[in-house]
Amino acid sequence: MPLTTSLDIINAACALIGEDALQSFDGEAGQAAHSIYEAAVNFNLGIYPFSFGKELHQLARVTGATPLSGFTNVFDLPPDRLGPPIYVTDDATDPGRRFARFALVGDVVHCDADPLFAMIKILPAPHRWSATFRSCTITACAAQLAFSLASDRQTLETMNSLAYGSPIENFRGGQMRAAINEDAQATPPRRADWGNNPLTNSWRG
Repeated sequence: MPLTTSLDIINAACALIGEDALQSFDGEAGQAAHSIYEAAVNFNLGIYPFSFGKELHQLARVTGATPLSGFTNVFDLPPDRLGPPIYVTDDATDPGRRFARFALVGDVVHCDADPLFAMIKILPAPHRWSATFRSCTITACAAQLAFSLASDRQTLETMNSLAYGSPIENFRGGQMRAAINEDAQATPPRRADWGNNPLTNSWRG
């Protein structure tokens, strides 16, 4: 059966450590399990910019706002993003274009350019994940569930080691390394940003 929902992921994690499956996220146990799921996914997405965990958005300009930063325009960042933008650009047609003439102020961006775009991290549904990322996240959830349900520190450490490798690998070993490698193979390499120089920037205006 395809693992397409957050409940599917948690139940796969429960099966990994011999716990009974949940019927829903209702009740105290269900809410705790859902918190474990969200924390594991958010953490894993923060380790590496996975292609399925980011989207390019055109930012909405805030009409009538007067920035105090010296820039001309204010743009809202999408409310469903995870953390700050991965990058900001004034040219969505150029994947290599990186833009630095902006100020990030809380939930808005101050900038002279218009329009403006931002690559943001999102919380993708499990059906969008790669198989290796799914396996890593299930294992990570199993580790936290083992400790939450039975205070089983040995299983916690074993599962975390399987998911992320040894401590010296900075959470990029184990199954996470396989997930990173798979995503890197499917992502075009970023070319050198030769166009980001004062002469070209002046020509762009």
